[in-house]
Amino acid sequence: MLIFGTTGITKTSGTGTFHCPSCSAAQAYRMRRVRRFFTLYFIPLIPLDRVGEYVECGQCKEKYHARVLSLDPETQNAQAQSLIHEAIRRTMVLVSLADGSVDDAEVETIRQLYAQLSGTEMSHNEIHAEVESLQRSGADIEHALGDITHMLNEHGKELVVRAALMVAAADGTFDAGEQALIQQIAQVLQMSAAHINGIVASMAAAGEGA
Repeated sequence: MLIFGTTGITKTSGTGTFHCPSCSAAQAYRMRRVRRFFTLYFIPLIPLDRVGEYVECGQCKEKYHARVLSLDPETQNAQAQSLIHEAIRRTMVLVSLADGSVDDAEVETIRQLYAQLSGTEMSHNEIHAEVESLQRSGADIEHALGDITHMLNEHGKELVVRAALMVAAADGTFDAGEQALIQQIAQVLQMSAAHINGIVASMAAAGEGA
């Protein structure tokens, strides 16, 4: 009986030095390329399509989109902050939309929490525009965050989770649906359960959220 299928194989296609957003320093990197192979008896034989590629820091092992190599440190830091703020906005709105709509009280909560977490003010109109954009696109957590996950450092990911937890707990309850959504956010951000538990514990100790 023939046993065949496909598998993904990751190889290094290049190396160099770049400014790692997580390390905030110059580090060696590997360009990693993932290609799907046809397998026969579990042996990869025929290369098929290229699945994707990413930059891996040699020091912290964090993974980034290839465009990170074209950014100078100053531009990189500015873009990193912009991506963190974008992820926080999208996450807070999607958590608020878990029950189907976002009312004025939730908009005000988002406005206050966004200012607290990002240090940047956001108007009610801007929040409503974000809500309408996500509603029109039908985006879920994976689609809303998936395209920027690899450009977020650990601090950025923690801020996104913190934002989600604070919005979820803002009404005084943390129901099963919200808990499941937090778990999905963690999966998309590639964060372990232990990491999330650590964030929850630190928030509880600081008197934030529920």
